[in-house]
Amino acid sequence: MNRLISCFANSYLKFGLDAAVENLPKIGIENLEFPIRTAGTPTYFGDTPWLTDASTEEDVVSSFQKVQSAGLRISSANVSSGNPLKPEVLQTTLRKLKVAAGLKVSRVVGGAGECESESQRPQLMKHLEEIGNTAAELGIVYCFETHPGVSVNPTEMLRTMCELDHPHLRLNYDTGNITYYNRNVDVLEGLRSVREFVQHVHLKDHNGQLEDWHFPALGEGGSVDFLKVRESLDEIGFTGPYSFELEGITGETPELERCQQRLADSMEHLRKCGYFE
Repeated sequence: MNRLISCFANSYLKFGLDAAVENLPKIGIENLEFPIRTAGTPTYFGDTPWLTDASTEEDVVSSFQKVQSAGLRISSANVSSGNPLKPEVLQTTLRKLKVAAGLKVSRVVGGAGECESESQRPQLMKHLEEIGNTAAELGIVYCFETHPGVSVNPTEMLRTMCELDHPHLRLNYDTGNITYYNRNVDVLEGLRSVREFVQHVHLKDHNGQLEDWHFPALGEGGSVDFLKVRESLDEIGFTGPYSFELEGITGETPELERCQQRLADSMEHLRKCGYFE
C-alpha cells in the first residue's frame, strides 16, 4: 500500500518552513503540510510565515515554486485561525481556503471551533457549513483539528459529523491530542469509532498526561501504538496524508538538530510499524 507520509512545518518549531524545506529531503520525507498563517498575528512558535490570508497570488506561486524546487510536494495545508464561531475568524478561514487552492491541495486542516453554551451551537454549525461549501467550490476537504470544542474527542467528533453531514467537512485525527485534551479516551478505540470520517492524520506521540506538553519522537511517548493505528486505517483503505506533528517537550530550548533527529527517529519507527510496506 502506497501511504503518503508528510510533515507539518510546526515540527520545526521556531525554525519553521525555511528549516522544513531545507531539511525534510535529507531524511527521506517528500511531502509537506504547509502552514497558512493569519496576517498580523504572531505564530505560536514564533516562526516566520511564508503565506497568510493576506498573501497575493504572486506570493502563492512563489512559495509553491520554492517548495517544488526543494524536491518536496505540498500534501495539505494548515489553515488554523482560531474559533470559526467568530465572524472575523470565519472570514479569515475562507480567505485561507482560497490561498490553499493556489497551492493545489485537496486537503486542509483547521479548527472546528467551540461554544460557551449550547445556544451558540447552531451559529457555529452554520459557519462550518459555509466553510464546507467554500471548500467544495475549491475542490478541497476541510479536516477538523482535534482541539477543544466540537471536535475534541470521538464523541464530539461523531456528533458534529452527523449533524453537519457535509462531504467536504471531515476529520484530522491527531493521535497525540486525543490524550492531551481528554481523560480516559483510548486512542485506538476512538479512532475506530470515527475512522470513516478521517481524511487526514497528525502523527503525534504523547505521554498520556492531561494537558502535559510532551510530544517526543514517535514511539517514545507511550500513549500511541502506531502499528495498530496503521492497521486500523488500512482496514478502510486510508493511505494518508499521515503528517508528522512533533511539538517537543515543555522546558526544552528549541534546537534545529533536535527537531531533525526526532523526525529521523520517527521515520525509523514508522518503518518498523510497516508504513512503508
